[in-house]
Amino acid sequence: MIIDRHTFIDLATHLEGASEGVLEVTKRCVALCEEGGPSHPDQEGWVALVESLVTVNSELTAIEQTLRALLEANREEEEFARAALRRAGAVDA
Repeated sequence: MIIDRHTFIDLATHLEGASEGVLEVTKRCVALCEEGGPSHPDQEGWVALVESLVTVNSELTAIEQTLRALLEANREEEEFARAALRRAGAVDA
């Protein structure tokens, strides 16, 4: 698998952000449920919760894009390696 140091750090950073986002959303859900429950929704609290979910979604999207880029890079490298082997086989023959 092809992955350079920068890409790995980028992936790890986004994964950390997503994990922190999930934890924050979970804590807010618990707090909202304890404070008002469904009968007394706190509008600002729910808006903040939705904003947190959007942030988590953005982090997960960034991870997906990074993984797709890695997958594509791996495919390109494999194709290059196969072509090099074919060329070497043709030269040896």
